[in-house]
Amino acid sequence: MRPLVSIIMPAFNAERFIGEAIISVLAQTYDNWELLIVNDGSQDDTAAVIAAFTDPRIRVFHQENKGIGSARNLALDHTRGSLLCGLDSDDMLPSDSLECRVKVFEEEPRTDIVDGRVLFMDGELKNTVQVFVPDYEGDPFPDLISFAGKSFMGFSWMVRWGPGYKERFPVDQTHGEDLLFYMQYANGKHYKAVDRTVLIYRRTGHSTMTNLRGLERSYIKIGQWLAASKRATTAELRTFLWKRKRIMVGSYWKAGQPLLAFRALFI
Repeated sequence: MRPLVSIIMPAFNAERFIGEAIISVLAQTYDNWELLIVNDGSQDDTAAVIAAFTDPRIRVFHQENKGIGSARNLALDHTRGSLLCGLDSDDMLPSDSLECRVKVFEEEPRTDIVDGRVLFMDGELKNTVQVFVPDYEGDPFPDLISFAGKSFMGFSWMVRWGPGYKERFPVDQTHGEDLLFYMQYANGKHYKAVDRTVLIYRRTGHSTMTNLRGLERSYIKIGQWLAASKRATTAELRTFLWKRKRIMVGSYWKAGQPLLAFRALFI
């Protein structure tokens, strides 16, 4: 029996694109999967769109609006698979996204994480605006801390999973919840990437740069977790702090907020 892949999908007011996201899962060449959708208090027709799909591998949960971290955690609490990956409700999986990664897990028992190329496309999926190509193998923890961008672009990893894994998403962050989740998971794990596209990321106009203060607060919380967990060395913590300051100073400056850019140097 090939491994069961648990796919978690949070959804909030996602009626426009969630149907396409679900169809991309149904179209997978690898068929031993479960899709756990959490309707996070949507006030549009998200629930109706989801209800139109009757495949028994799809399980749906409804909750009051509590945010993406809470929605993902609810799905995690109900997963049954030995492998886990995520799919946001406005993104899509290429048809061989699961198959090409499961194969690595089956052939390489020492591998804990399998990633691949990510296509960033416009809202109508007509034009590719960016391509993320992973360039890393080994323990990804140092790469995550340094913001090097060789192994991380967002919630695109497939990872080994099961009852023994207790990692959960933060529920009090507006940004970077996937980065912190991966930091919790990754330390000492083995990361590898396939030379295939595993995710189509739809850019719909929303950007983390529209809430820079929220981004900064989230990075500060991640730094506090790193210090408290004692998983990072002193040098790694210094690198994280320097990179965080550099990112925020540049972001505030680019947004025309020089006073906040100056302030970011000292917090």
